Amino acid sequence: MDSRNTLKCNATFIDILSNCMEAKTKVAMLLDNNGLIRAEGLIKSIDLIAEKPYMEMQDGLKIALETITAVNGIFAASYSEC
Repeated sequence: MDSRNTLKCNATFIDILSNCMEAKTKVAMLLDNNGLIRAEGLIKSIDLIAEKPYMEMQDGLKIALETITAVNGIFAASYSEC
């Protein structure tokens, strides 16, 4: 069985994403959008007030936060084993 580094129970990726945005460092993510896809780059903004919170990347891509399954090698608890 393959184990992965995961978020603590009930934790979110917001702190990691905010830190990367402030430090202007790249993020590498896996998104669950009817199948896993990769996305990476610099974060332009994070909108937590929107009906469906999202972030916008520097290249204009908007990503719903609920679709993020991994950030920089750290996975959501639901993706901890395969």
